Amino acid sequence: MNHTKRILTILLAGLLAAGLVSCSSGGTNEETASADTAGQISADTAEEPVEIPEEPKGNGRSEVKDSLPETMDFGGTEVRVFSRGGDKDTLMEFSAEEMTGDVVNDAVFTRNLAVQERLNVKMNLILDNTLSRHSGAGNTIRASVTAGSDDYDLIGNAMYNTMPLVVDNMFLPLNTLPYLDFAAPWYNQAFLETTNLNGNNYVLMGELSQTMISGTFSMFFNKTLYNEYYNGTENLYDIVNEGEWTLDKMAALCEPIYTDTNGDGIANEGDTFGHFFTDTKTLGADSFFGAAKIDYLEKTDDGTYIYNGTSDRMVEFTEKMHKLLFENNNTLRTPNNNDQIMDTMKNHETVFTTWMLSGIDYLRDMNDDFGIIPMPKLNEAQENYTSYIHDGSSAFTIPVTAQNTEVTAAYLEAMSAESYRLVTPAYFETAIKAKYSRDSETSQMLDLIVSGVYLDYSYIYGQSLSTPIDTIRGILADATSCENAQSKLKSFEKATLKGFDRILKNYQDLLD
Repeated sequence: MNHTKRILTILLAGLLAAGLVSCSSGGTNEETASADTAGQISADTAEEPVEIPEEPKGNGRSEVKDSLPETMDFGGTEVRVFSRGGDKDTLMEFSAEEMTGDVVNDAVFTRNLAVQERLNVKMNLILDNTLSRHSGAGNTIRASVTAGSDDYDLIGNAMYNTMPLVVDNMFLPLNTLPYLDFAAPWYNQAFLETTNLNGNNYVLMGELSQTMISGTFSMFFNKTLYNEYYNGTENLYDIVNEGEWTLDKMAALCEPIYTDTNGDGIANEGDTFGHFFTDTKTLGADSFFGAAKIDYLEKTDDGTYIYNGTSDRMVEFTEKMHKLLFENNNTLRTPNNNDQIMDTMKNHETVFTTWMLSGIDYLRDMNDDFGIIPMPKLNEAQENYTSYIHDGSSAFTIPVTAQNTEVTAAYLEAMSAESYRLVTPAYFETAIKAKYSRDSETSQMLDLIVSGVYLDYSYIYGQSLSTPIDTIRGILADATSCENAQSKLKSFEKATLKGFDRILKNYQDLLD
């Protein structure tokens, strides 16, 4: 066993001891800025290891094999990976300079070393630290490819900001490259299916996209405050498991909670509410809309596409959201957003708050008990709980200017597979479930939430369609807009369908 392999064995053993590989189941502002090179990740600085036994069997994900050849040697070829690194969520996808004891960092560090050792490649991580999950590198990518520059081998960029570049012929069709196994569990099958519009897939999203998992929209609730009002008579977990967690049920649970806590006779901040929602355009709209599974653009059995912005289901959604957000003092609305979005729940002022799973980071010091459940369904007839992922989650591409495409494809497959085996269990099973969630039911709810992730055409291709989700955000921003939702949505029908026809044509042109 050589020096680096022994190091990896030590690191894997440490992760196994922490229980990281025991999992058994599977807004938008673009900036062009200079990128910082984080350098090549190397094992040369690690301490001299001690031989230990091989990894034990029976560890679920750790035993799922990929289809790459057992022996691969690319002779130390450099793989240049461009990624965002402006916040914790994007930074953790690739950047881990050393073992720190943090479960996710150490899993990323181990994965990076394992893949480099396996393929005999060197990762050159090029981070743009000015870009967060809410921003994209589209201008930087476009400038590089348009100039014919071979600057990057693999690109990780915001989904919403990547898709317009696809139809402009910036990326290679990934299914024409060797080694990539699209049927593997580390790729998001719903995303692959939705983005395959001409028989080819130019973009991948999966478990290498850590922001996909951390960006899954969910409902957080203050369990202590909830129990003060319902004291076991309305068990939320039972309601979810029985399929009864709907917008109507949520509104019904919120209404009795309102209390004029500050005694000023006005429903305002300082009182106690059932629900918190920002009073401007917000990603909270994405979470409720995705949970209602309306499919703004829907593909029919005959291959045509229809607009559901004025459908009966959309009417039902806007009416029920009006009740929840603007009637009966169900909801407190303030400008709080992003890192302040959990504050009223933490402060024992509201029961329900919706945010991405990454919001759990803001609850580490919360005194009250909290839980996490899926977003509510539109109605009980809806079969499953569903959820959008944040449209700034990372999608991966290989630019048409890249030269070492065979090496990059093998690297992408190996990194995705190793993320499935190591990084996702570290983040989801250990960091979120075991470390931060405060009851066993929350762990079960998290499985339910992630299993319901889906995306529709309008969300994926939003930037090329005048951002339909931004229209929904505007509709839910105030009572008048919500009341007039149908006339607003009707005005976008022709332009949306025409825009999507243009996308389909551009895809076809890529084949010609």
